[in-house]
Amino acid sequence: MTTQTETREALLVQRLIRETCRRAHDTPVLEVKIAAAKCAGLDEGLVRFYWDRYAADTVCQGAHITYRRVPFIQECPYCGYTFASRKQNVPCPRCRAGHTATLMGDDCAIVEDLTLAA
Repeated sequence: MTTQTETREALLVQRLIRETCRRAHDTPVLEVKIAAAKCAGLDEGLVRFYWDRYAADTVCQGAHITYRRVPFIQECPYCGYTFASRKQNVPCPRCRAGHTATLMGDDCAIVEDLTLAA
């Protein structure tokens, strides 16, 4: 739970951890690849700090974070897939829809990939 003094990075990390735990089911996570759009203006150090704080006692505890900045985070309005992109309004790599939307604000970061324990 966040307090008023915690940042938007704290809220974002809580969302990313929930998503990671959902995708990992009950399998420990070894590595998480996070992509964050430049427009989000996130502090990478705070993202890592809050990850360590909120991942405790979850399957994400101790996971190595690979963090990369990308130009855009796109979302397909047809299948809901979110992905990193170099351009805006590119075709969806999952369903091939011709139009995608650029996400803004705290939604500008996604879990791109996970490495789970065997």
